[in-house]
Amino acid sequence: MSQKLSREELVDLVETIMTVRDKNTGEYIPEKEHELLVRKFEDSINHPGGSDLIYYPELVGLPPDPTVDEIVDLAMKGID
Repeated sequence: MSQKLSREELVDLVETIMTVRDKNTGEYIPEKEHELLVRKFEDSINHPGGSDLIYYPELVGLPPDPTVDEIVDLAMKGID
C-alpha cells in the first residue's frame, strides 16, 4: 500500500534525493538512508516511471536536467 505525500512533501523528498543532503543540517545522508528515501518516493507515487523521474528523466518525457517542480508535477499526475 502506498503512502501519499503532499506536493510540498514530495518537493522536499526529491530535493533531498537529488542533493543527497539533509535539508536541515546540510550533511550528506548515508547511502542506506538515500535508498530508503528513493523507495519512499516510489511508494508515494503511482507514476510508472518511479525513480526514473529523477535519475533518467528523458526516459519518461522530461528534459535531461529537469527541475524539482517538473519531476514532482509529472510524479503527481499518476497519483489517484
